[in-house]
Amino acid sequence: RWIALLPSVFVIVLILRPLENFLRSVTDKFLFQEKYDYKHLLRTFSEDVLTVIEFNDLVHLTVNKLAEILKLENTLLFLYDEDGEQYQLAASVLPENSDKISIVLKENGTFSGYMRKRKKYFMLNGVRKGKKPPPNIMQELQKLETALVIPLTHHGEMVGILSLGKKKSDEEFTQDDIDVLLPLAKTLSIAITNATLFQELSKAQARAAQREKMAVIGTLSAGINHEICNPLGIARGQCEMFLLNIAEGVYKGKTQKELLAKAQEIMMKVIHETDRATLITRKLSSFAKPATGEILDDISLGKEVKVVISLLEHDLKLDNITINKEIPEDLPNISADRKQLQEIFFNIIRNAVQSIKDAGEIFIRLSSSGKKVYVEIEDTGVGISKSELEQIFDPFYTTKDPGKGTGLGLYIVKQIIEKNKGKISVRSELGKGTTFLLIFDAIESDKR
Repeated sequence: RWIALLPSVFVIVLILRPLENFLRSVTDKFLFQEKYDYKHLLRTFSEDVLTVIEFNDLVHLTVNKLAEILKLENTLLFLYDEDGEQYQLAASVLPENSDKISIVLKENGTFSGYMRKRKKYFMLNGVRKGKKPPPNIMQELQKLETALVIPLTHHGEMVGILSLGKKKSDEEFTQDDIDVLLPLAKTLSIAITNATLFQELSKAQARAAQREKMAVIGTLSAGINHEICNPLGIARGQCEMFLLNIAEGVYKGKTQKELLAKAQEIMMKVIHETDRATLITRKLSSFAKPATGEILDDISLGKEVKVVISLLEHDLKLDNITINKEIPEDLPNISADRKQLQEIFFNIIRNAVQSIKDAGEIFIRLSSSGKKVYVEIEDTGVGISKSELEQIFDPFYTTKDPGKGTGLGLYIVKQIIEKNKGKISVRSELGKGTTFLLIFDAIESDKR
């Protein structure tokens, strides 16, 4: 009996998937007959989509909302890539097991070139049946399984292509659809262009921050050299002294056990001093690496402050500047990018050092209250006037002497803090000093 059932099971498996697809198609056709709400579409785009400035969020939200509200089988959004001179698939809503994920449209390809030239929308069916594109273009449209394709243009340039698949109800696109979608496409073109510029600006800021950081590391070379050479010099001196004492007979009469104990004592000192040198080089190497932009949980503000201070410690001593730290042990952790936090503290402390003309003090106080963690960095420098205080976070504005500042330091600091969901404020008084206040969200205890 079981052997007889095997062919039946095999047949059922073969017909089950096609039957499922057929039933789903029929259900969708009648289920989605109801007309979508144009006002809902416009409201969604104006409030939820077009207000997004993060590029990836914008493109994925666009295709998802179009597919959801218009009830489409698929939605494809191609955007122009200058480096590759092609239109790449930036976001999509596709059926399962689709092979369109890697689609690329060459800039001068048949379909994309035709669209770049005409800059008009095309439909396979519907209101413009008498104005279909040439057969070869139609073939490409059919491969994309598109029912309506709209160019995204900005200042006369086609920045992208929006491909909308068939409606699940099997209804054709109407003139009402076109009247709503074309203005949306124009607005979407502007939003995508702005998001692209914002993305490029963020990358430029990251590069500028890295260049500024590397330039400043150069100014630390004297201090770093001292911190490395000093322990290595001590280690070398211990070894040389031991060998010299042996050569001059200082240890004459000592037993092998006593000599071994002395050698072990010297080796322990050498290990301690080389560990000191290794630690400072490891900190410097870690600090020099670019930030990844990856937000991680359980970042200790106190620990990152101490890392930065250790790099600046020798220079602070040379400039007769004392750092006073108040860092509680039970301070809550935060979610942030570790390297970016170090960049923030490095820039603010360095600015504090440069504002102190002779001897002075820098106070670093960390505290927490409720769901917030506070970092206060105060210096006894020359201070900043009220008129300058309003502009210090503006790009390319600097209170330093010509040639000594790019004006990007505090601007980048503010951008990085906001990326890490923090806030920064400043108060200052001429002749008395400046205080920066940083506020971050603490990680809840149950999350930790």
